[in-house]
Amino acid sequence: MKIGLIPLDERPVNTRYPQMIGKIAGVEVMLPPDEILSRFRTVADCDAIADWLRDNVDEFDALIVSIETLVYGGLIPSRFTDDLAVTLLGRLEVLRDIKHSHPHLLLYGFNVITRISKNPESVEEPEYWDVAGAQLYRYSQAYDRYVCADGDIPNRDDISDEHLLDFVRRRQRNHVVNLGVLDLLADDVFDLLVISSDDTSEFGFGSREKSWVAEWVDRRGGDDRLLMYPGADEVGSALLARAIVVSHRASPRFYVHYAIDADKDRIAPFEDGPVSLTVERQLRAVGGVQVDDANVADLIIAVNPPAPSGKDFFHTEDADADRAYRQDALDTFAQQINTWVEDGRHLILCDVAYPNGSDPVLVEALQQHIDLTKLAAYGAWNTAGNTIGTALAQGIASNIMEDETAALQFLIHRFVEDYGYMHHVRQQVSSESEDTLFDDETVQRISEKIETGLNEQIASLFEGWRVKNVRLPWKRLFEVDFDLERS
Repeated sequence: MKIGLIPLDERPVNTRYPQMIGKIAGVEVMLPPDEILSRFRTVADCDAIADWLRDNVDEFDALIVSIETLVYGGLIPSRFTDDLAVTLLGRLEVLRDIKHSHPHLLLYGFNVITRISKNPESVEEPEYWDVAGAQLYRYSQAYDRYVCADGDIPNRDDISDEHLLDFVRRRQRNHVVNLGVLDLLADDVFDLLVISSDDTSEFGFGSREKSWVAEWVDRRGGDDRLLMYPGADEVGSALLARAIVVSHRASPRFYVHYAIDADKDRIAPFEDGPVSLTVERQLRAVGGVQVDDANVADLIIAVNPPAPSGKDFFHTEDADADRAYRQDALDTFAQQINTWVEDGRHLILCDVAYPNGSDPVLVEALQQHIDLTKLAAYGAWNTAGNTIGTALAQGIASNIMEDETAALQFLIHRFVEDYGYMHHVRQQVSSESEDTLFDDETVQRISEKIETGLNEQIASLFEGWRVKNVRLPWKRLFEVDFDLERS
């Protein structure tokens, strides 16, 4: 099976992860050449990507397309480029042409309701964000509360007319593209469309725009081919898993187990609903079915739900209180996981206690009770949606299992990155280097330190493996990539 993928951008989570997951299931994931994809703020060659689609579509059994890359040239460019809406809508027509000439091709599309970052940094945003971003975020929240919740009239005195106009104009343009994509769905160009929300919240312009999209679909009588939920970087992998599920003509059955059942109602950071809803949404995305009996399930999802702090581990004011609340429950949780894996069950472990890295209390309990290599999947890397969607995709691929070595390598990769790097090594190197963009010399120096640190971590997790070729794809500490080999 060959699946074409236009990724959200060039980061490993959007390119390498789908390819590694596909390899587990014996699926070749085909990507456009690196030289025509985006490079952080460098815009992808949209015309070349359209040509690549036309030239290669005959080889695809399915096609998964990021609208951000196809029309804007990437996720980050979608936030700052100046192309007119009419130009962007014109770039969608290649998909209509492809579906017309290949009516039986499975075609999935996904695009994002543009985020509104509350961080006053312009690294991933328009250049004025470091002077106006925080104010625009507050204004967006206040305006939406004013409109739908009888809040106070929003004050915009601290925002220049120039910045507000540009901010609103870009969001209007994004909404027009979302409506254009809905037209493609109505015309049966897409077999499935995901419109996700990047770094969402209960209130804000993004939440209002999401409701507008949903209302237009409702006016058309609804459409079960449209999924809307928080997410971004996991969607490519989730849709890959769905294409694999469709090719096998059977929806996998999932049983969900929470480490602390009461905490399944907690809302994780960057999400707009309880984590149990996040799981349900991601299950729908991958084409799975949730069941109430573990004995009839094809896969078991074990979820470490959001911690009470509601922050990432290193910004939690009272980590000891978090640990005390959850220590015994996580020990029992790890023992239950061990029982299932020893019985030969395929188990997916979603660690969403904290964003941006593993829960050390859980990992300690896992190391005491189970052989980590017996898990079908593990994730703990960014938002709850990112983690759960990617882990479900990994689990589905591992359940099919065409390449055991590929499955083991990706599982080890997840633990090394999410626990070894995000929880340990990143904190060590960040103490001597600000988490910002580095020059090439600094990248080389920091990468060598990271490699040393990761090899110390992997030795404590998995015998007989080592890390090599550490890379910082965006020349900063948040994203890391590396290769694994047997030592």
